[in-house]
Amino acid sequence: MRFRLYREHGALNSQPIFDAFEAGLKLLGHESVKTGDAIPVIWSVLWAGRMAANQKIYDESRSAGTPIIILEVGSLVRGTTWKVSVNHINGLGIFGNDINLDTDRPTKLGIKLNPIQEKRRGDILIATQHSHSLQWAGMPSMKQWTEDTIEKIRQYSKKRIVVRYHPRSPFPLKIRNIFIETPKRIIGSYDDFDIFYGYHCVINYNSGPAVQAAINGIPVICDHSSLAGPLSGTIENINNIVLPDREDWFLRLCHTEWTIGEITKGIPLTRLLGKIS
Repeated sequence: MRFRLYREHGALNSQPIFDAFEAGLKLLGHESVKTGDAIPVIWSVLWAGRMAANQKIYDESRSAGTPIIILEVGSLVRGTTWKVSVNHINGLGIFGNDINLDTDRPTKLGIKLNPIQEKRRGDILIATQHSHSLQWAGMPSMKQWTEDTIEKIRQYSKKRIVVRYHPRSPFPLKIRNIFIETPKRIIGSYDDFDIFYGYHCVINYNSGPAVQAAINGIPVICDHSSLAGPLSGTIENINNIVLPDREDWFLRLCHTEWTIGEITKGIPLTRLLGKIS
């Protein structure tokens, strides 16, 4: 197979991942090209900054029915594991995590599924996300979605509501008795921000906070397009929300992100080849 790596539209931290992916595809006997028909490989689905030009590449590929490989920052071990997927980076994407699952993978990655937290804050956290991402395509403004979500919560619960903006996609919000949580950048990290998950539950449409909350034993409410979708509760049952069994979900999740060494060996690409041929 032929692959076209769009390195020029990658974030500043993307080049080592592109290098690893290119090494992996060549190890498997495939070709990296600059022109001609090829499967595109892009960095992220955030259509902003250096990555804005990727939107045209993505749209053209999907319109033509051509699969597109997406490399992205992972969240399991941030800065160490990286997503490698086809067509999307959330629950709508293809990760090849439905077969040949290594039951020891969480241990190998040094991560674990935390117990369900029985003692947690009584507040509800709404964690918003970046409005310029493909993950938000077809949605209303982040402000409108947040206001609508608050209104629906109020139909079923009197619990205090906290809204946490995405650190790079804030918006004005002034609603009585709604509290704002401001993300704080973690000193020494590339682009990591602190977040506390110990709320009654976390509401997030389809980005990282729902996944991390579920890993940390916090009930979540999210869209089916979220990687945490299989665990989602509902706003109608928000006062009594619980997490379902997470073991199989977590094992599959651990096969959506890979280390640079694994990408260099072509391990994630091997899982995807049958999905893109």
